[in-house]
Amino acid sequence: MSKKNHRILIVDDDCDILANLSDILVDEGYDTVTAPDGETAIELVTKTCSDQGENSYDLCLLDFNMPGMDGVELFQRIQSYSPDLRAIMITAYAGDDGIERARLAGTWQVLKKPVEIRELLQMIRKAIP
Repeated sequence: MSKKNHRILIVDDDCDILANLSDILVDEGYDTVTAPDGETAIELVTKTCSDQGENSYDLCLLDFNMPGMDGVELFQRIQSYSPDLRAIMITAYAGDDGIERARLAGTWQVLKKPVEIRELLQMIRKAIP
């Protein structure tokens, strides 16, 4: 399967980071869908699940610290619709307790900001089955 068939959901409340990550991943050949907050991401996931009977995302990149719903809570809610979906949590703020919360929630990897793009791309290649 080519990268072009892989869809990545990116959720971050920083519109610049959201746009930059999306642009980089599109340039790498991935399809991306973006959401500026957890509620929008939940709407996208539930719509995809109801339209197609299953989640069509291969991976999600989630910001840890967002207003309203943090990345851990978001991932837990996403898992109720798509239990096999992997997530990479991206954070500038989570201390060891936040990273541990993310891992206990089943997050596949935690990556600290500022994001090293090569490292992120390597993680993505490993994360998408």
